[in-house]
Amino acid sequence: MKYLTPKDTNSQHNREPSPQNKSKKVGNNYLELLAQWIVTLVSLPVLFVSYIVAQFVTPGTSGYKLVGAIGFWIGTLLSTDSIWQVLFQGKPLLPWFETEWVGWIGWLQLPFNVLFWISFGISALVQVMEARTLRGKDPQQAKNEFEDSRQYTLGSKPTGNIDLTVALWGDYKRAGLRERYAGGLIALFFWLIDIITTFVGRWPFQYTNPLSIIACFGYNIVAMMAGEIGYSIWKLTK
Repeated sequence: MKYLTPKDTNSQHNREPSPQNKSKKVGNNYLELLAQWIVTLVSLPVLFVSYIVAQFVTPGTSGYKLVGAIGFWIGTLLSTDSIWQVLFQGKPLLPWFETEWVGWIGWLQLPFNVLFWISFGISALVQVMEARTLRGKDPQQAKNEFEDSRQYTLGSKPTGNIDLTVALWGDYKRAGLRERYAGGLIALFFWLIDIITTFVGRWPFQYTNPLSIIACFGYNIVAMMAGEIGYSIWKLTK
């Protein structure tokens, strides 16, 4: 029979914690768990707000796209005011630099007015066309088109041939330029529409105060550019 020596007895006591130590350890675990829950509950509103903000500033998220859409709508709406006044003789949508405006009751009626939506559609078309002229081509797209055009080499102008040959040579030489010039003329047309409707709707020189003239002129420029900026923001968030 094997007897326990004092040394063996002490080592066995060291390996097995006393019931008092076990209960103390369990109590500490409960306190730590409770502290974690309290911190989570306190930080939950902050984390929720942070998550919402991240949705609006993180590219590709729904909130980020919503910000771009709101920018496009607000910018286009500012430009719609001029077209609404000039083309459809509607009352100004906003009170700035105006003697009268539709008012809050008028704003509630606008969604049911077909002419207003036609004005908004025309304004959106104008802003999109102008935004394209401001942005220009993407560098990679311009590079690809340039590299693609280099594969076509132009021979010397034919001599001693019939006029049709010379004409076809000219078409080959000027290929693509007609569309380029037409695009420039279309852009100029939309810019003229925007400028004319904006300044006819709010003529800065109807005022005598120089500050009012400058303020109205600046507001017209902002109203013209708001749609283009809103469209550009919307394109970046898609």
